[in-house]
Amino acid sequence: MGIQKVWTEIVEWLSVNAPETARTIRAPAPEALIRSFEEAAPNGWHKDLSTLYRLFDGAEPSTAGYVFPNYRPLPLKEAGKTQQMLLDIWARVGEEANAVDEREKRSPLYLNLRAVHEAYGGTLAPTPHQPYDPARAAAEEAGTRVSMFISSFLPVADDGSGDFLFVDLRKGRRHGCISEYFKDEADWRPAIWPSLEALLADTLLSLRTGQPALAFIPTVAEGKLRWGISPGR
Repeated sequence: MGIQKVWTEIVEWLSVNAPETARTIRAPAPEALIRSFEEAAPNGWHKDLSTLYRLFDGAEPSTAGYVFPNYRPLPLKEAGKTQQMLLDIWARVGEEANAVDEREKRSPLYLNLRAVHEAYGGTLAPTPHQPYDPARAAAEEAGTRVSMFISSFLPVADDGSGDFLFVDLRKGRRHGCISEYFKDEADWRPAIWPSLEALLADTLLSLRTGQPALAFIPTVAEGKLRWGISPGR
């Protein structure tokens, strides 16, 4: 159908059925801002991401409900700030994890186990990777879980409690796929949608039929869209 057509139909549905939620949608992001983000991404932006921010610049924080299933689309500036915040957090956490890992590798127990492996196995024991290695994670194919947050992930929606939907901008056939970041579990599962267009299409289908999207079902009260947990979740 195309991301522009799907988005237009979502806006039309919201305008008729949930006008309070529709009013939270922002005008398109400034072209200069979009280009600055596109140029800063090592692997470039997926075309759906560029199109999305040229259609609208996220939604305002509001009590009027979320446009996406349980998630508010983020304005581009806010997406960039959120990305940097998560990178800073993971740099601190990762540094601590690597320091603990290095101490363990110098422990007598670890050194003895390596010596036994090499003595009886006839080969050198492999040196395990550091627990926090963002360069190695960034080199993995898009859609691969890495159990951390890296600069190739761009948050595009939040649920207001520290969880996010992000676009995976690493290389590979799933470049541009959408995954979920949980504050307690990082990128806790493989990609949910292959593209932003697929996310929008699922959202539109859910709005029209009431069937779950991301395990949430839509309802409208007083012109505000709400996403409730599906009974089967």
